[in-house]
Amino acid sequence: MNDKNPVRKEKLENLKKAKELPFKKRVLYYFDFFKFYVLGFLIALVLIYIVLTQMVFAPDVILNGYIVNRTELTSVPDEEFLKTFPDYNSMNPKKEKMYFSSDIFFDENNPESAVKLIATMSSGEADFIICNKETMERLAIMGIIADINSYSELSDYSDRFVYYDHTKNDTDEDDSLGICAYGIEISDSVVLNNFHAFHEDEKFYICFAKKEYLSDTLLHFLKWIDE
Repeated sequence: MNDKNPVRKEKLENLKKAKELPFKKRVLYYFDFFKFYVLGFLIALVLIYIVLTQMVFAPDVILNGYIVNRTELTSVPDEEFLKTFPDYNSMNPKKEKMYFSSDIFFDENNPESAVKLIATMSSGEADFIICNKETMERLAIMGIIADINSYSELSDYSDRFVYYDHTKNDTDEDDSLGICAYGIEISDSVVLNNFHAFHEDEKFYICFAKKEYLSDTLLHFLKWIDE
């Protein structure tokens, strides 16, 4: 079938003529002729590489947590603090990742931070938060954190469960929830007190995202900060 497009026809004819050029000129001509196709191909390869490395072959996040509404400047950077967790040094960084941040705030002055917290906890991206009682109760009312009575793995900590009575809100939707346990008091944690995220006389708690079960890494983290 004849090509009736005059521009394309001329390009094809010139491409045939290029075979008669000396080798160096022929290479330069081919490069100039195909450069946009090559550029498009390379861009496609880069995009495929990004998708594969960031999504398909990205390391599994085995621990992700926040300190919320800290009241003091921490003594060390978040990453340095996390590196003192024994499991951090035993993981394979090519296959596993851990994240921890003390820069999350849940109040009207930090709407972006609050939205991030709600999104990550609701989606199950985050595993835990450490916060004061006021923050814990606000998140409990919103239904973002788990009732830890449902986790048999935490039975050893039941004497330090902190409860919230939904019936005191005097609203029908909350009354059905009754009294739930939303946190474990960890104010005596040597690890966290050395981190200096809260006032010395301030009580703080660890709460969990709603998940089917708590991972071994998360349970190890809880045991570590509770020592």
